[in-house]
Amino acid sequence: MDDVALPRNPPPKPKRANPPSSTSLAEDDGYSDSEYSISPARRGRLNHTTARQQQQQLHQQQNDSPPMTPTYHHPPRSKVSIVDAEPETTIGVAVKMKGELSFERLLRIEGEFEGKLVSKGSLVVGAKGVLTGPVENMKEVHVTGGKIVGNITVEKLVLRDKAQVFGNITAKTVKIDPDCVVVGRLNVNPQAPELINEKGEIVQTKGAASSGGGGSADA
Repeated sequence: MDDVALPRNPPPKPKRANPPSSTSLAEDDGYSDSEYSISPARRGRLNHTTARQQQQQLHQQQNDSPPMTPTYHHPPRSKVSIVDAEPETTIGVAVKMKGELSFERLLRIEGEFEGKLVSKGSLVVGAKGVLTGPVENMKEVHVTGGKIVGNITVEKLVLRDKAQVFGNITAKTVKIDPDCVVVGRLNVNPQAPELINEKGEIVQTKGAASSGGGGSADA
């Protein structure tokens, strides 16, 4: 009987001594949990998420807080004295005038003027200025070294730098330097040109009472 050749089976595959486990394949970058709790790749993602959350919280706080109002500090504006203010009209040092002069705001006299001033503004008489005539119903009069010959009825009078006044003064406020000269009567009180007694009450003069009695004897 003839021999029949039998098919030969392939040799079995060799077994690996330590096959890789599924847990080791799932680890990131070959780091095990026993050595690091979080892998560097995951740690980077968490840090990015935390930074983004912090930015969102800061943005939310800024939106919730009331807007800041900018504060501007302006330096206080100092009031310019009429002595330094620009006058509306000026009588120069070499000018001599006579007559009647009207002005609205401010007159400065550095020369000489004789006559009547018509205004409810202010007056400055400079160092070489000379005014001969009454000063009535003005707001402020500053005499800085000059001279006024005539009665003065104003709200405020300032005499400085050896100023001279020859005449009666009626004013609500007066400031006179020690080196100034005043020859005349003074009526300085908050009710000026009215007269007041020691109690601050307005006192009627005899002339005012007679004028209010119904007219003159020739009428």
